[in-house]
Amino acid sequence: MFERVFPAVFLFTSIVLASAQAPSVPGKPLPPGPMRAKIKATCTQCHNTGRITEQHLTRRQWSRELEKMEGLGAVIPDSERAAFLDYLSANFGPQKDAPKDPPKATAKN
Repeated sequence: MFERVFPAVFLFTSIVLASAQAPSVPGKPLPPGPMRAKIKATCTQCHNTGRITEQHLTRRQWSRELEKMEGLGAVIPDSERAAFLDYLSANFGPQKDAPKDPPKATAKN
């Protein structure tokens, strides 16, 4: 059984570790704010700040992103979750001048 299980466990572990490598290139700096240091410390363990600054998500989307990151090992204390979301959605929420989703095409008769 060990010969069958070990390769699968090894492959899975290798993929997880390879995807969680420390960033090699710094991203754009995070804007000032009360959670800046904590977000930087938490998020840049696995990727650079560009992963954050390039996204413009709603609060709900940021919440899902935090859940995803927690599933990958990030530690976000429950007592600070709302403050994380406040900072992320205030600084990296949907862009006001961003183009809206194009209207769905309708079939011409």
